[in-house]
Parts: sequence; structure tokens; C-alpha cells
Amino acid sequence: MLNNITVNRGRGGLGRPLEGTDYYSALLFYSGATLPTGFTSATRMQIANSVQEAEDLGITNTHLGETVAVAKAAIGGTPAAGDTVKITYTGIDGLETVLSTYTLTSGDATSTTTAAAALAAAINLETVNTGFSATSATANLLINTKGGEGIFPNSGTPYASTVTGGSTLTWTQPTGSSSTVLGVASDIDIMHYHVSEFFRLQPKGKLYIGIYATADVGTFANITDMQNAANGEIKQMGVYYKSTAFATSHDNSIQLVSDALTTANKPISSVCIAGEISATANVTALTNLHLLSNKNVSVTIAQDGANLGYHLFKATGKSITNLGEFVGAVALSKVSESIAWINKFQVSTTELDTIHFANGQAYLDLSDSTINNLDSYGYCFLRKIQDASGSFHNRPYTAISTTSDYSFIYLNRTIDKAIKNVRANLLPALGSNIKVNSDGTLNPDAINYFKTLAEQGLDNLLRAQELSDYAVIIDPAQDVLATSTLEITVELLPLGVADFITVNIGFTNALSTN
Repeated sequence: MLNNITVNRGRGGLGRPLEGTDYYSALLFYSGATLPTGFTSATRMQIANSVQEAEDLGITNTHLGETVAVAKAAIGGTPAAGDTVKITYTGIDGLETVLSTYTLTSGDATSTTTAAAALAAAINLETVNTGFSATSATANLLINTKGGEGIFPNSGTPYASTVTGGSTLTWTQPTGSSSTVLGVASDIDIMHYHVSEFFRLQPKGKLYIGIYATADVGTFANITDMQNAANGEIKQMGVYYKSTAFATSHDNSIQLVSDALTTANKPISSVCIAGEISATANVTALTNLHLLSNKNVSVTIAQDGANLGYHLFKATGKSITNLGEFVGAVALSKVSESIAWINKFQVSTTELDTIHFANGQAYLDLSDSTINNLDSYGYCFLRKIQDASGSFHNRPYTAISTTSDYSFIYLNRTIDKAIKNVRANLLPALGSNIKVNSDGTLNPDAINYFKTLAEQGLDNLLRAQELSDYAVIIDPAQDVLATSTLEITVELLPLGVADFITVNIGFTNALSTN
């Protein structure tokens, strides 16, 4: 071998967050499962700047905490040398896995007990390829399902066998009785999925990850815990829980939390709930979110329909949604941008290319009128668009009337950033003297001073094309001597969003000369 220098490239990535805090995001998971290794009952929140950093905290996709389903096959008949036993499992994806095809030898066929032991050994020889393993107890063959299948084997008849010869196999599918074990899915797999999807959309984001007990679902006080621990840095947050079905009361509770944080000058502009609607037979039964008054809360009900998100849906029996991708898309966007922008936010790879709703209904199976009705109810989901390849967001609604100034996520993000910047620039002047004229009106120098401070806070939004324009107005006639209060009016002219484009087209015998 020739002498050489070998350089091994790291796989973690730099994970450098972008400048500013617009992209600082959070995922709040409610779970009753064992915590990942990087979390404790006293340390419920951690920061990750990449998928690798999240995995270093124990948030992996290796099915941690899963209880694998166990099936039983009772060996009967009269085993004989030359009997062939083929054992199969049909999994979530509908594909059949052959665990083993084994022909009994004369040594295996002395009894049903030795036959069971031989079949278990044959299955274990293929574990590295199939993920399944087995043990035997007298004449019973006990098969451990491969990781990641969760609750899926608990119903139906996924295990099957084909026998030639005098042997028989009588199956007991995983039911939790007769030496079988019911499968329980891994919560950590779900966390890893959403974290990975977040960084797929925003690879340079900063992500606060919180894992809290399910008892807080309905109250959502842990949102405050996370924002306080983050020193008010979190700008958008996704909330995932599967212990309780989604209810509009959850929107209301989160808005109360959000209002309190805003009062404390630590607003979270957007909190998106992963709608747990697995028990909703048809999405037409969902209620109208625009009848609520929750400007900072959105609900996403989109879900992958053919890949990892779909697999997790089948493994858990609960809605998975696209929460990680959704928060990642918001974190990728400027505060003024709609994630419904077709050119910038095509969000599918193999993941989310086939799209479902979070109750398992396929997007393409629903009528246009049903899709339009869901949109009019203010739910966030993914859609297909004729003549455009990929998957796209509908408009990023919030759970408030469409006539509100805050009916879209980007409007909330824009005004919250403007407020934060103006407040930060004015803070040094709090408690300062204000010079007045002989008639008690504000001195022009004082007006210019405070106007300049406020304008400096808004100029960076203007430069970043996150505002169309602004105006700062200070009434010189206000009586600050009597009130010790200076009133400043800030008018914001936001950017428009081309949600609708109308083209008038037709034939003519002469072209216009405009």
C-alpha cells in the first residue's frame, strides 16, 4: 500500500445559527416515556444547532423506549426431517419480510421442542438482515418484532407461515396474552423525526428542545418555562402531544400563555399545535378555527403519506403531522414572508411528497371543495398544485378571524420584531429628561431624539425588506410635565403578499400600447 494521509470528514455539520434571533425556534414535546439521555427531570430543555447535536442528547431514531411486539407460534403435528417452514411478516409498508425458510434435519425433528429451537436459531441467523429475533420455550416459538413497528403488529395477522411436511404452526398474534407481548412505539423516534425535519428546512436554525410530562397538556405552562429559560429568545414554537385529542380549548389556553409572555416582553410570535386528529374519521368534521380569537396560535394537520411520517403514524396510531417541517419553514422565512410562497417553500423530498392529513386521509382522495373548506376554517396543511412539482403550504393562518390584522403568522412576526427593535432602542432613554418649550410643548430637539431612537429600531426591517415603510409620530402638544408619559405613534406599512394573482387574457385584433 502506498503511503498516504487520510482525512476523515465529520458528519455533524457546523450548526452555525444565522445572525439575529428571528430563526430561534423551539419544539415542545409532551411525553410520558423515559427521557433521552441528555435530559433529566431537572433538565427538561436543551439546545441543538444540528441533528447531530440532538442525537448527542439521546434524541435518535433507534426506537429507544419501544416495547417490541412478540408473537407466538405453537409447533405441532409430527415434525420430520425434510419438513420446510417459511415464516413471514407483513409490515407497515405492506411488504412481506421472510424471517426464515428452514428445512428440519433429522436432529431437529426429534420432537416439537427441538423443532421450535431449530426454527428460533434459523430466525436468529437472519437477524442482521431482518431485525427479527426469536426464542423457544418447549414447543413454542416466540418471535420479537423488529424495532420501529410499534403498535402495528397488535392487530390483524402480520405473522404467517407456510409448512410442507408433517409439522404444523399455530399462531397467536401479539395480543398481550398467551406469552405474547403488545407493541408500544417509541416517543423518541417521533422527536427525532420532527427535529430532523426542522433542520431539513432550516439547517442553520437554533432549536430549543423541551420534553415535559403530559399532565401539562391543556394548561401549557411549560411554554412559559421554555421561554423563560431561553431568556425570551424563542420566536416560533411547535407543540406536539399525542396523549390527548386536539381541541380548540388548547388554542385558547396557549393564547392565554402567549398573552402573558407578550405582557412580559417575551413574546412567541407563532405557536403551532400538531393537531392530534387520529380518531377523526373525516377532516370535514373539524371545527372553524377562525371563530376563535387566538392570533399567535396555528394548527397544522398535514402528514407524510408514504415514508417515515407515515410509518410513525402506523407505529403509534396517533397523528404525527409535519410539525418539525412547519416550524423549520417559518424559521427559514423572513418575518415578512409567507411560507405559502411557491418559489421558496417547496418542502418535499421523498418525505412529504405523498401527503396525507393527520388522520390518515390522503390529500388526493379529497374533493377540491373539501380542501377549500379546510382552508377557509384556518387549518394549516400541505397541498399539491397543478403544474408545480412538489408539496406546498396553504396560507399560514392563525386561529383568529380573517378580518384581523394578525390572521397570518408573518403579520405577527413582523409586528413583534418591530416592537422588539423599537423597545430595545428606546429603553436607554427610559427615565431620561425631556426638554419642553416655554409653553409646555415638547422641544423639537427632544422630539427628534426620540424619533431617531424609534426609527433606528425600524430601519433594519426596512433594509431587510421586511417592511414597505414606516412613520414615527410624536405630538408636540402632549403634556409630559403633567403625565410623565411620552406617547409615540408608530405606523407600519407591511409588505403585501401575492396570495391571489388574476390574469386577464384573451385574443384581440390589435395590441394595447401601454
